[in-house]
Amino acid sequence: MAQSKTPKAQEFDTLVIGAGLSGLIAANALEATGRHVAIVESADLVGGASRRGLTAAGAVDHGLKLFPDSEAAHGALDWLEQVLGEKIERTSIESAPLNYDDGKFKPYIGFGDNGVITSSEVEAYAVHKRLNLSSTPKSWVAKLAEQFSGTLLTQSHVTRMMIEDGFIIESLINGAKRITAKEVVFSGAPHLLTALLPEGTLAPRVRQKLLKGDFWTSVNLDLVHPQPVTDSNSVHVLKGANEEPTVGLFLEPTRSEDGRLLQVSQWFTLIPRDQIDEEELVASALKQIKRQIKRAYESALEGIVQERILVIPASHGSLIGAFDHAGRLPKIENLWLTSSFFSEGRNTLGALMQTRRVVEEIGEHHSGTDLDADSDRPRSAEA
Repeated sequence: MAQSKTPKAQEFDTLVIGAGLSGLIAANALEATGRHVAIVESADLVGGASRRGLTAAGAVDHGLKLFPDSEAAHGALDWLEQVLGEKIERTSIESAPLNYDDGKFKPYIGFGDNGVITSSEVEAYAVHKRLNLSSTPKSWVAKLAEQFSGTLLTQSHVTRMMIEDGFIIESLINGAKRITAKEVVFSGAPHLLTALLPEGTLAPRVRQKLLKGDFWTSVNLDLVHPQPVTDSNSVHVLKGANEEPTVGLFLEPTRSEDGRLLQVSQWFTLIPRDQIDEEELVASALKQIKRQIKRAYESALEGIVQERILVIPASHGSLIGAFDHAGRLPKIENLWLTSSFFSEGRNTLGALMQTRRVVEEIGEHHSGTDLDADSDRPRSAEA
């Protein structure tokens, strides 16, 4: 019999696509159950939108990360502590969000009749009570990457998924390497799946839900100020006429290595997801952020020590209620999605909540299945 020239697929229990925070959490949590786990990441470093940023004032999170002081947040952090194997200390900060109008700061109470299309995303940050954490996403991804002992493939793109009888039977990596897994956890932006799944896998209405809707890309600006600008620890929601809001926060001042007392502030505004490649729109968004900062703090942009510009695609949005089962696509039995878009929580909290849901569902899913004697595909124990 002639030997096949098709390379044998590498086999795993779980394939996690994306090594951002949710992907790393899912991989570690599932590996702890005894699974053989592989992570595929397109970048050369892990962490995604939660990786560490280095500034003249020290390390910061990659963009503004905020946790409300809520029951849901405490529950998600309690679960994350188990995955990390370490305690996350929390203190509550109570401070009303602020906007700036008529030459003075006022408590933010919404935009009233001057509604904005990104208002639902802004409201997730405009909380009166939030948590100050002893560790944040930048350190979580480092710890998770360190303790993961499975297979990590960086600079690796999933270029195609093969479907048979409602199961992903194989994933093609960089157009050549083949991976099979009993379960696939997708930790990227949900709309990217439309290009990976075979034509006809998704019904037109499902495809439309993934591609259309209120999805946003965040344009972020981190600033290192040469001296403290304010002692306010409030979230700022700033808006000019005919503009989308700029959301930001001043961090606690810190000493640089050369002894200067510096202060970091982190800001973002949102643009439509599909306009990320329009350089003029991104440049305009950055100008808007700076204009709103200067309007509220006239001297805040003088002598800036450092700027970090971050454009994070498909960072905000919601698919709540779009599918009967949050984080599952119809007729694909072994695919789970960890996107915060499927969670009642938003942003990083939403990603934690959805990842926990996925990990728990995978556990429940396989508690009632066994393996076909002739294949690695799960089958119902009742079959």
